[in-house]
Amino acid sequence: MAEWNRADGEEKRYSRIGALCKVFWVLFRVLAYVAGILVGLLAVMAVVLIFVRVTPEELLFLPSMKVTEIEGVRHFGVSLGNGVEVFKACAEVGVSSIKGTVYAGLFTLMAGLAVSVPVFHFLSCLMKNVSSGKVLSADNAGFVNYIGLAIMVGNPIVLLIQRFYNYKLISYFVEEKLEFDFGIDLFGFLLGLLIIVIGTVYGYACTLHKEELALVVSESRD
Repeated sequence: MAEWNRADGEEKRYSRIGALCKVFWVLFRVLAYVAGILVGLLAVMAVVLIFVRVTPEELLFLPSMKVTEIEGVRHFGVSLGNGVEVFKACAEVGVSSIKGTVYAGLFTLMAGLAVSVPVFHFLSCLMKNVSSGKVLSADNAGFVNYIGLAIMVGNPIVLLIQRFYNYKLISYFVEEKLEFDFGIDLFGFLLGLLIIVIGTVYGYACTLHKEELALVVSESRD
């Protein structure tokens, strides 16, 4: 009796996913469109910034940048993340340095959003199929593989751009000789590869289900 109740409880729990997927596929589709629109807006902003002629302080619209006073002298403060913040006297910072910092931030954000667009899109397609009862459709395995591919390729690129962003920030505000390190983070690559493996196994299960269904239909006709 206990085993039957446990199995019945698990069946009810998993059956709820269909209703949730009806909400999630719409949510992920909206997120994909929003991310795509933001990429376009950031690209337009990057082009417009080329022609902007203002003072360095008027360009401080990123949350990681600010002006603060240290010992009576105004300094630009830039957050590098991980609790690190650098300061440099405003008189020693030109417009080109601030623009370079802004561009590095914009491109980092654009890269992250660009990778999220296909991830959200294929998640939406997967959720839509599941919500309509097409759980064992071979298309679902393809969606999972595409998500894995986007993460496997996109994540190392995003992390590389983030690393370059930090490099540019430090080079603009720290008077030391610096060199950019093209190190590659393998976590995103391995995570994407794992998702592709799971998608491939999922596809194999869908194929077996289709073959078994065809066999049952064939036997029933005989």
